[in-house]
Amino acid sequence: MNFDLYDFYEEVKTKRILYFYCGPIAHSSIEAASYTLRKHLQFEEAGNSTTQAVFSIFIEQAQNILNYSAEKLGNQEDDQENELRIGVVVIGNEGDGGYFIYCGNRIHTKDITQLESKIEAVRNLSKEELKALYKEKRRKEPEPGSKGAGLGLIEIARKSSRPLEYNFSPINESFSFFSIRVVVER
Repeated sequence: MNFDLYDFYEEVKTKRILYFYCGPIAHSSIEAASYTLRKHLQFEEAGNSTTQAVFSIFIEQAQNILNYSAEKLGNQEDDQENELRIGVVVIGNEGDGGYFIYCGNRIHTKDITQLESKIEAVRNLSKEELKALYKEKRRKEPEPGSKGAGLGLIEIARKSSRPLEYNFSPINESFSFFSIRVVVER
């Protein structure tokens, strides 16, 4: 038998990846991963504000997969509690001592324009502008089709130390793969 996971293990360590998950996501898996992530950051002595920022971004991104990934297991439209959405989350050490949080999932290509405009609307705002936008959005009704108050991207941008980076990779006519990169400095 020639099976050996060691090379992959060493590559993950070399790239300073703390957490990697690819596959179906459920609320319970987010809770379990959250506990592990918090503990890992405590062992690294990341500090309370850094730990909280990384943790918050992870939760928002995992919930975005759970709410918006176009790839899912289970197909009853009226039973969203029992379906699993599929995506990837990677958290690791940035070269300068901070942390990166990558997230990706399949989306409907027709949704790219709307998602891109939402990201662009927040990615270069100052912390004060993001705070004001957050307060404004909290007072408004959720947008049609939204599964929340539209605060997730604003919250991610507020916690990020740098402008959000993102990409859309075409899969076929109907689907694209959405990737987002967030950095939290110590």
